[in-house]
Amino acid sequence: MAKTDYCVIGLGRFGTEVAEQLTNMGKNVMVVDTNQETIQKASKFYDIAVCCDATDINALSESGVKNIGTIIVAISDMESSITIATNLKELGVNDIIARASTVIHKRILKTIGVPRIHIPEIEIASKVAFQALFNVGVDIVSVGYGISWIKSTVSNRDIINKTMAELNFRNKYNATIMMVQRQGEVIFPPTNDTSLQLGDIVTFMCHNHQIANILKLFISETSEE
Repeated sequence: MAKTDYCVIGLGRFGTEVAEQLTNMGKNVMVVDTNQETIQKASKFYDIAVCCDATDINALSESGVKNIGTIIVAISDMESSITIATNLKELGVNDIIARASTVIHKRILKTIGVPRIHIPEIEIASKVAFQALFNVGVDIVSVGYGISWIKSTVSNRDIINKTMAELNFRNKYNATIMMVQRQGEVIFPPTNDTSLQLGDIVTFMCHNHQIANILKLFISETSEE
């Protein structure tokens, strides 16, 4: 079997979305599910589609998971998820990303050595809460320690053509401008001479207490955002 970039185990709504996103980004994707009808449909879209019970270590081994770069366990059922993750570890797979349904589920996966674990419902809830808190429709994700990652569109004409040096984000707000997206192009990293244009999408990190102040700078009061 040829080397495959990613394997998604479990083609529920979450697993299917992950597999689709990876495929859209040009990655080679293998999918695994216990439902034969689901796999038959998936075989039309993915490089490899295998119908097997991943909780059976022998069946999982025969599927060829050792040839996969990263394996994503997208199953929410705690018992099945833990069994599959344990099987993967026993088969020598180290690069595992797992979905957890609860904090306890996450803790157990971490204990058995799964390096990356996500609880989608909690992460989405956190994002929605931050958007509600700051009353804006921009992307806001907490990274912990009172710091957040924010993506905002520039709609304030007062800062158009001003450079990063003139706006002086670091000294004024203790913030870091990480990237500027402009009409399909990416300016990374922006320099002191980089100026902002109307419609630019700016990605920055800052302390939570500065989010509202920085968003006021980027977003016009008449903007729908």
